[in-house]
Amino acid sequence: VATEALPTVGALERFLPSVGTTVTDEGRAVTEAGPALGTLVGLLPSVGATVLDEVRALAETLSAVRAQVRLLTGVDAPVDDQLRALAEALVAVGTLVGLLARVEPPVGNEVGAVAEALPALGAPV
Repeated sequence: VATEALPTVGALERFLPSVGTTVTDEGRAVTEAGPALGTLVGLLPSVGATVLDEVRALAETLSAVRAQVRLLTGVDAPVDDQLRALAEALVAVGTLVGLLARVEPPVGNEVGAVAEALPALGAPV
């Protein structure tokens, strides 16, 4: 894990921001991660395999800007039929997201997220 995470220091990316659901047959991690040294990661740096039926994705990404998280870092597969995405994203505005911040798979048919997420207002994660 350390050999994969350390090259991200020079790449202006947090340590392991979006480890996917399954990383199988991971060989030659050092040689694969080496080219990332010194590179800038732009928009959508680590979106997982499928993000299906995403509603108001723009609202989610724009809210992440002030939450000190790059746009859509760590959305793993699948995120299906997400409802009330704006309400979920607004909660993240005042929060600091730390090491290994990501959405765990699967997050399907999520309803009522506002009531669950409100206690997280202002809480460092």
